[in-house]
This record gives sequence, structure tokens and C-alpha cells, in this order.
Amino acid sequence: MRPYLRNTLATLTVAAVTGGGLLLPAGTAAAAPIPAPKADFNGDGFADMVVGTPNAKVGEVRAAGQAVVLYGSTAGVTAAKRQLLTQASPGIPGAPEDGDGFGGVSAVGDFDGDGFSDLAVTAHGEDDLAGLLTVVWGSKDGLTTGVALADPDKLATQTPQNRRTWGAKLAAGDFDGDGKDELVVAASANANVNSTLYTFKNLAKSGTQAAPAKTQLGLRLTTSLAGIAAGDVNGDGRDDLVLAGTANSLNHFVPGSPTGLLPADAKPVGPGNAPAVGDINGDGYGDVVIGNRYGAKGGQILVSYGSAAGPSATPVAVDQDTPGVPGADEQGDGFGVSVALGDVDGDGYQDVAVGSYGESLDTADLAGGVHLFRGSASGLVTSTGVVGLTRNSAGVPGDARRAEQFGVKVKLTDANKDGKADLIVGASDADGVNAGSVTYLPSSGAKVGGTGSRMILPAEVGLTPMGGLAFGAHFDH
Repeated sequence: MRPYLRNTLATLTVAAVTGGGLLLPAGTAAAAPIPAPKADFNGDGFADMVVGTPNAKVGEVRAAGQAVVLYGSTAGVTAAKRQLLTQASPGIPGAPEDGDGFGGVSAVGDFDGDGFSDLAVTAHGEDDLAGLLTVVWGSKDGLTTGVALADPDKLATQTPQNRRTWGAKLAAGDFDGDGKDELVVAASANANVNSTLYTFKNLAKSGTQAAPAKTQLGLRLTTSLAGIAAGDVNGDGRDDLVLAGTANSLNHFVPGSPTGLLPADAKPVGPGNAPAVGDINGDGYGDVVIGNRYGAKGGQILVSYGSAAGPSATPVAVDQDTPGVPGADEQGDGFGVSVALGDVDGDGYQDVAVGSYGESLDTADLAGGVHLFRGSASGLVTSTGVVGLTRNSAGVPGDARRAEQFGVKVKLTDANKDGKADLIVGASDADGVNAGSVTYLPSSGAKVGGTGSRMILPAEVGLTPMGGLAFGAHFDH
């Protein structure tokens, strides 16, 4: 992975802290019931996560790729409770080869309906970038064996002018409202052709799989290994998709229906390559948040509130010059490189974490940072209580270093099953000192970080540290 870089300096003002953690304003709504975690591979009720590391070695095979599974527990995610998946793992299709990049793209859903979350994971470099997509099955013992899902429209020959990578974009959700998760797959292509979505239903653990439903989009998706999100935006009980296209980097909302996705009813939302969906204002409609690290001067997020008609046509733009937001909007900050939603304070409203991997501190250029915004009945709160978070913040392990790029990935998930989403931050570590990291910051409801926080390094999970490893740069979704 090419590291994210910037050349200018900025200072991120950090919110007041007390008692070893970052303070969160108190919510006003009643605490919501604890939802079942989306990623729970072993069915124990704790949210799990996957840290894809496509540049990792497998033995002496370079960039064959590994998927690091961090299982949730009463202590949250730790280096001790983990699993390493590679194409050399028993029951996993394929074999480790130079540049396969296994783990670079992943999505989580219960694809066989057995109550355990499953993992869809791509080796995007397989077969000269043709890609190999695998579904690994969850069980009471965690992730086990897998099956490969073939590309129905695989090119006979890959060429520099006409290249297609199967599984470059993955999303899981119930798009037809039948109560079961489907897997939506898209291929990235460098030829100027409109993209197709492939929807797999009722996947079987073995044997021949039913052919996926094909949906012609009428637009071309980006070639990056990102830019797709699922959630129920229009409140009809079916998940919808938000997809980043190449034309003006514009995202499109594609609604679900009893017959599946309906691209004919697609609506443009806003530009950016990091979409996410969650209910910020608690009205039952999913809101679309799009991170655009190239927006404004130093990046921005766009918030389109959901309704029965879909996302609002005029999104609300937020950047570091928005009143109440710590920091300053400066060139190369990368604010919006990653976005995540989850209820951090347990008040029933989804909160929003935004990564700014290029943020610089007085002590370290390109150190990175994260902003945490509170949700409320009136929507995203920007005027007060926005938390600015860096390695220099109290309650955050580690020290600020040049080019660490803390915030290149963010995730909000309840890893310790206490009813509040914890913040997990990835750092790609372009300087190569730690070869990347994953930082776990539990929420007490009143503050994030402090007791129970930890930084997980590659060697602690069984990876070989090396320059360019970028452990922490790819999370599941």
C-alpha cells in the first residue's frame, strides 16, 4: 500500500480531559437496548473485527497477505485473543503467492443463516490482479473453512489496458428484506465501462453455489478498494447501498427492494470515497456520512440525513473550520479519510468518528488524529463537545511520531459488550517504526480512552514487522 502523505503543518486542539480519558457530553435520550454485534464470528455476543494486512508475508512469500481476526472480550480487543487467516490456513482456498494481497478487502455478514457472522475476504492481487474472493464461515469456534466465489464475468486475459479485479468492493446487508444477509460484490476495472453489482444469496458451506443476481449500475465505480457502504436509509426495513463513482467522485444511493437493489432509482449524494451509514438523530432512518479527504482545503465530511425518500439532496458539510470543531482546515490534513458510526455514550444516537491521517502536531508532522462527534435528536452536534484525539491526548497509549498516520482507519464497535461503542483507530505508520498499529480506546459512556486502552503492534499478533506493512490500514466493514 502506498502510504498517505502530506507536507504542511497543522495543530489539532484537544478537548479538555479529566481522569485519564477524553470527556463526552452527556446524552439526553434513554439508553437503547444493546444491539447484536454485526461481526460476531463465534457467537459469544462480543463484537469482533478484522484487520486486513495485504502486505504481510506468509512464511517467506512477500505480500501474500493475512487477515488478523481480533475477537472481542470483557477486555475489548486484545493481541492475545486473535486468529491469523491466510491462504495457507486449513480449508481456505488458494495458496500464498507473491503479491496476492489477501485481506485487503473484507466485509461481514451471516451469509448462510446459521447465526454466526461470516467473513468475505478478497486477495485482490491474485492471478495478475484478477482477484480471488473467499467466504470464511463463522462457528462456535470462530472462523473456520471457506469457499471461493468465482467471478461470473472474468476476463479471459488481464492486460494493462483492460484489467478487472473481482471482489474489489464488498458489502453485506439484507437488501430484499427477507431477514437474511446477502453479499454484494463489485469488480474494479480500469476500462471505461459501467459497473455491475453481483448479489449472492443463501450461500452454502460446500458444493456449487447459486449464480449471483446481476445488477447493471449505469455508472462506473472507483478502482480503489473502498467506497461502498450499506444501511437502511429510507426506513423500509431493507438495506440500501451507497457507492462511490468515478464521475466527479460522486456517491450514489441505490435503494433496496423486495426484488433486490434498484439502480434505476439511484440518487446522487455527494463526493468522497469513504461512505458510511448510521442513524445519527434516532429517527429510524439511516443517515449517510461521506468522508472526502480532498474536500474543502484539508478534507471534509458530508452528512445527508435519511428519510422515506432517501438521503437529503443537500448534505451538511463539516470540516475543521466549522465552528466548534478542534483544529484548522489545512492542506493535506486528510480529514475524512475514514468514517465510522456507533453509539459511544449509550444514549440511543449514533455518534461519528472521523480520521484525519495527515494531521500534524507541533511535535510531529503527519502524526494523524481523530475527531469524535456526538449524535442527537437534532442531528450531528458540531458547535460544542467535539473531541479531538491524538497520541498526545490523555488516556491514549503511545507517543506522537512523524508519519504514523493515526486515524487512517477508524471503527466504532462494542468490543466489550457493555452497551457502548468503543473507538478503534488504525495507523499505517508510513515511517515504518512500528509497521502500523491498532489502538483500542474503550468508552465508559462519560469518556473515551484511559483505563483498558491499549496499542496492538504487528509482532504481538504474529506478523513480521517491516516497512510498508501498514498493519491498521484496512478494517472490515
